[in-house]
Amino acid sequence: MLLTNATFDFIEQLDHETDISALIAAFQGLIEKFGLNCFMVGDPTQPKVPRDGRMWASTWPQDWLAHWMTQNYIAVDPIINQLLMRNEPIRWQEARGATDEIGVRIFDEAAQFGLVGGFTVPVYTREGVIVGISMGAEKYELGRHDETCLHMAAIYFHAKLERLRARLMPPASTQKLTPRERECLSWVAAGKTDWEISQILTISEQTAHEYVQNALMKLKATTRAQAVATAIFTKQMFG
Repeated sequence: MLLTNATFDFIEQLDHETDISALIAAFQGLIEKFGLNCFMVGDPTQPKVPRDGRMWASTWPQDWLAHWMTQNYIAVDPIINQLLMRNEPIRWQEARGATDEIGVRIFDEAAQFGLVGGFTVPVYTREGVIVGISMGAEKYELGRHDETCLHMAAIYFHAKLERLRARLMPPASTQKLTPRERECLSWVAAGKTDWEISQILTISEQTAHEYVQNALMKLKATTRAQAVATAIFTKQMFG
């Protein structure tokens, strides 16, 4: 009951938060009441595509965060993989039992920085893009009721953070597609696969895939269909 009360107190407090730093501190204070040490929130979509602006906020140990980013673990992290395949919270321990050798190594390395267990929540932006809120601990002992409270708090935290980011940060303009990216996307609109595009344009399949992925990134799209629709709407499909 005490943690339930703490959750609702936190949600009520959000109405009064006008500063991102204070909001982060408030959420950090809440998860500590649940026995968790730190958290990170960011955009895990298209993890194999390098781009800036993925991380929205973090209280991870700085050394672990630097190592995780330097090793480009986002592309192979089992929690990220699970996050993109399901729409329900993830217990780290459960994900560990279903991962490969690289994933096990990431879990083992995280444990060296005090992140032995944890809980990750998927939430969605106004545009329908998935965002992950991942919370870690030296010792994870939360039950289902506690996880439900944290899940609810994370959703409200993300909503407030998204509003503050939209208000305080300058709007990002849509990047223009290159002629090659536009050409590949036009073939996507025609129903062609990466391999078929590669044959039409006499390039490798990997190169065709990279052009399409770059187009998705620039258009802030999560699917090919969404990228095509956005390109048409922004009058980029045909130059």
